[in-house]
Amino acid sequence: MDAITGYLTANPTVFKGMIIFVLIVIAYFIFKQFLKLSLVLLLIVLAGAGYHYFNNPQKMSEDVQKSISTVKSGVEKSKSFYKDSKELIDKTKKVPGDINKFLKGTENKEQK
Repeated sequence: MDAITGYLTANPTVFKGMIIFVLIVIAYFIFKQFLKLSLVLLLIVLAGAGYHYFNNPQKMSEDVQKSISTVKSGVEKSKSFYKDSKELIDKTKKVPGDINKFLKGTENKEQK
């Protein structure tokens, strides 16, 4: 055991490589389980959606159209938010110059 620890302390690159390898193996096993879980959940969701579509296809298409229109309105709101925030940023860029002009104006009045 002392020989192994002595070798690893003498060669830190090998030690770092072993640590990275162990972390990759652990991450692989963790994500492998998540992948299986996500596939099972996707299968359950698709089965549920298929069941509801099979029972009432008209209502399902209405719900899809409703959700699409909701997404479109959300996109429009985000575009207007972006434009408003851009205008606000432009206004805040002008504020320090306006304050300097105001302060210089008061200094000139005091000097007179």
